[in-house]
Amino acid sequence: MTGAVVRDATEADTEAIVGLTASGWRVAYTGIIPAERIADLPIAAWRHDISSGLREPVADSFTRVAEVDGEVAGYCFVAAPGRDEEPDSSVAEVVAIYVDPGRWMKGIGRALMESVTKIAASAGYPEMTLWTFERNAQARAFYARLGWQRDDERRPHAATGTPTIRLHHTLEAQE
Repeated sequence: MTGAVVRDATEADTEAIVGLTASGWRVAYTGIIPAERIADLPIAAWRHDISSGLREPVADSFTRVAEVDGEVAGYCFVAAPGRDEEPDSSVAEVVAIYVDPGRWMKGIGRALMESVTKIAASAGYPEMTLWTFERNAQARAFYARLGWQRDDERRPHAATGTPTIRLHHTLEAQE
């Protein structure tokens, strides 16, 4: 296991989260999305959105970080209800999960996903969804190992036009 400590993110984690997002895009999405998009990441916009989202979360939305040896090594942001859902929906969405590429395959992503699914279930959400790039075989295999299943939804990524697919996961009720 990782030795990771998973906790709620704070606004002080903004720079670490922005850095993880950028490194995730550069490593995981090379060859999947257009190279010019990776070369021109919207760092300032991410910084603004992440900081304001941590300062003033919307509805049941939340962000968790995983720390290893005192450093933020990964994070997961959940929108609840999900962005595709009606405001009173019972479906939460994993909007983003990124782990330091140098720490992949060490259980950090699993620890984050276990944490967020437990929180969503405890908040009364019976199901979660997420979108991933269709050609991101590594991410799809990771989600499959955790029990996520593809449904029939498919759409282009808003910023890149790259095909994405939706996965869903039924949550176990928490007492």
